[in-house]
Amino acid sequence: MSSLVIILAIFIISLIIMASFLNFRWRRFDNARYLLSVTKIASRKLNADEYQSIESYLKNTRLLMEQGRQHQAGYPVLSVKNENVYTISQPITRFSSAREDVHHWRYYLDETEIHLPVLLEPFIKQQNTIEIVQTTSMPLVIAVNSHFLKDYQQDLPIPRAMAKTEQASIQKNGNSRANLLHARKETLEEHRLRYSTGIQEGILMCMGLSAWFVALFLPIPMVPWLMLVAFLCILGSFWQHFRLPSSRKLSNIHCFSGIPKHWGVFSEFEPEQRKNISLGGIDLIYPAHWEPYVSHDLDQNTDIDMYTNGHVVRQGRYLSLHEEEKHYPYQRYRKNLILLAFSLFAMSLLYFHQPVSLSMRLSLAWLYGSNTEVITSFTELRKMPLKPGDVLKVKGIGMCYVPPDLIPEVNITIFAPFDCYGIYWNSETPLPILESDVIENASALITAVSKQLHPGENGRKVNSSLNEAIAKSGMILLDNFPQIILHTRNLCEKNPDCHRLKNALVNLGNARNWDELLNDAENGKLDDAKVLLRGASADALEKLVDMTTASFIHQEIKKASVLVNSPSPGGVLLLSDEDRALIEYPMRVGNMYEHTALDRWQELQFLLEMLMRTPFETGGIVTKLSEDANGTLHIMLHREPDSTDLIRYLGSCLLLAILLATFTINVIIIIKKRQKNQQRLQNITTYYDNCFNSSPPPADWR
Repeated sequence: MSSLVIILAIFIISLIIMASFLNFRWRRFDNARYLLSVTKIASRKLNADEYQSIESYLKNTRLLMEQGRQHQAGYPVLSVKNENVYTISQPITRFSSAREDVHHWRYYLDETEIHLPVLLEPFIKQQNTIEIVQTTSMPLVIAVNSHFLKDYQQDLPIPRAMAKTEQASIQKNGNSRANLLHARKETLEEHRLRYSTGIQEGILMCMGLSAWFVALFLPIPMVPWLMLVAFLCILGSFWQHFRLPSSRKLSNIHCFSGIPKHWGVFSEFEPEQRKNISLGGIDLIYPAHWEPYVSHDLDQNTDIDMYTNGHVVRQGRYLSLHEEEKHYPYQRYRKNLILLAFSLFAMSLLYFHQPVSLSMRLSLAWLYGSNTEVITSFTELRKMPLKPGDVLKVKGIGMCYVPPDLIPEVNITIFAPFDCYGIYWNSETPLPILESDVIENASALITAVSKQLHPGENGRKVNSSLNEAIAKSGMILLDNFPQIILHTRNLCEKNPDCHRLKNALVNLGNARNWDELLNDAENGKLDDAKVLLRGASADALEKLVDMTTASFIHQEIKKASVLVNSPSPGGVLLLSDEDRALIEYPMRVGNMYEHTALDRWQELQFLLEMLMRTPFETGGIVTKLSEDANGTLHIMLHREPDSTDLIRYLGSCLLLAILLATFTINVIIIIKKRQKNQQRLQNITTYYDNCFNSSPPPADWR
């Protein structure tokens, strides 16, 4: 076990180291990952001319930046390992950024910043097809709308900056300017509004509880490992709740200062989202509950924080999604719904599945206390106040009992007296005498046919010379054919299942039908008749007689088995709830399936005494008590658990307690969260009304 633990620990540590390394590489190539995610068409390799033109462009641009002492942090550096060129069809968003005494443009694809050479700026359209190469810092554009960087190498030494007096703006279309103050990462509250659903945590919790549930049915050596997996999944679900998101997952927010106007510029958004408010050419998208308050900041200089897609998160002094989430957090309960549904499903399985539901009932019974009783008299057992959970030990003489639902439908006629799934215990168990006219008639027919087909030395009534002649010819003589006919009549008089045997006898007797043949035999007309048969015909007749009589004997065995399994009213019936025999006997020598039907009947008669008066000593835990209409007390027993069963019972009980707590807690949480969400919007609206309509404004969020 210690070596397995060491190997598992080394394996887990190796996985952690590998995951950390891959995470580090993933963060380094964040922009490269973006390229792979948005590219829908095939990429191509970077050729030598393009590579030289890119190196020349970067070299000349760096020289210009060094001469002007401009800050060059984050400037693109060509990746040596990846030489793929990605073609992307997507709009380009640009913002004005102020650096010391100059303004310059910053370009974005969705939320990822790209480097666009100034030579390619004139070719930008509303929808662009661009080619991008992967770099270690940011993607570099080498072609825009079929205009390539390598075609403009002679114009590379061109400064990119503009004088600050130009008052750079998003679009050159008016006096409404938007100055980019700075860029920041979204706060935890803003991030939680966009991405915090809790589904991942709920799935991890369900996986852990599922592993716990599966461990209840696996072999004991596998239980610790599966329980470790369950514990790690449950711990991971809580870790996801307390873990802060990495900076890579936090989106960029640009902080602008400008004058919002009540018009749209690009009109790219849906009418219900646009509301015709823009800032320096950027259509602004506001939360729906901000609409009554946005007009307070129109046509005046205002600070606005937004995502690169135009969604506003803060405007002016009061409107702020960060403060809303901080003081009135939006309550999501998808995770709680997942846990609620899973816990209800798992509890249903635990209760209705027999091995686990039994442990629940036993555990509840043990909470109230259980008694160990040793009983040797059924009257004492009848008078004893038993309850589920009591440990019962019984010793006496009773009758084996097989419940009807446990009797197999296949080979129902094979009587197995030692499979005692139940013990019927009463003051007196009468021994029935198994007598059957059907069995006697069948036995007489079998005996008559057998004696005539296989006679002894003195079995024939004919002279010896005739016997020798018949033997030499290979024929077999039926010297008492009317006897076979009369025994067949006695067996099949009230049953129409003998038509094959009757037809065979009619053919042998050369009669027109069975009634004529039977009438001749009864009147003595066939007393002197003898029938000669070939060997094959004699074997066929013997098999036909055995098959016909077997059906009658099997029916009688079935009736006798039902009679034996029908206890008299009163008494006590001890049953196993595990469908196992309460009494174990040594295996019988010989195969019972090889016996003939008549042999099985004789064996049943021989074993009847032991079957009806079986010494037994059994015990177990009482799981169910009931009394039928005949006044018989039914006691269901389950074997006493060993150490392995105790471990499973303890695990199932603990799992049920956790599932019950999970179900109860999540029901309460869902109700409370729904109530808070109903009050949240009302509280936010009340706050904004006080801010914009009262003086001085409240300072709850400041």
